[in-house]
Amino acid sequence: MSNYVYMTVNMFKFSHEWWKLGKEEKKKIISKIDEMEKDYEKKIISLKRFISLRYDGDIIYWLSDFNTTPLNEFRYDLLSTSYLEEKISLFSVFKESPYTMGGNKDLSSFLKIPPLKYFVAYPMKKSPDWYLLPFNERKDIMAEHIKIARTHPDNEGIRSYTTYSFGIGDYEFVVIYEIPDLYRWTNVVEKLREAKARKWITLEEPILVGELGALDIFVK
Repeated sequence: MSNYVYMTVNMFKFSHEWWKLGKEEKKKIISKIDEMEKDYEKKIISLKRFISLRYDGDIIYWLSDFNTTPLNEFRYDLLSTSYLEEKISLFSVFKESPYTMGGNKDLSSFLKIPPLKYFVAYPMKKSPDWYLLPFNERKDIMAEHIKIARTHPDNEGIRSYTTYSFGIGDYEFVVIYEIPDLYRWTNVVEKLREAKARKWITLEEPILVGELGALDIFVK
């Protein structure tokens, strides 16, 4: 098994024309989207869909595979068969962190677990000064960050995925979380603002937030 996996996080929004359609026409299109999702679930490692909680998006897809081609094909198939417009697209590689190397060789196995209720993803970038620090110093700083997160009482049940975009995105990381409770999640993030590693963050937006839900919500 490969020790890395490609990922895309795409946020879509229904066009103005969508809301002018009749209820039956909307149902037909939603049915096509459902069938497309089922088809791609057989082709790739993981496809997870969330209803966006941002004002500028309706649906968020999180796709994972060893190959970039089907991830891109899904985007174009979706755009060509629906009234969706792509608003944000994040591309990254999921691999082991150099600060927490654990010898795992099948990262894809984590992605097959059923999704939790909430999803959060945001791109990150660090200042050039961070990379000029000796590796062992960076490792100690990240160890503090990781300890704060793992020992926080509200961190229970949260799944985290640090993915990398060096040379393939305007950002350097896309940090992805699956979360059972957003209130508890905000408590963890607030505490992490006290970590020393925060000093070198230069970009941490846009934050994409979604929750599990049926597409029927868009049929009115």
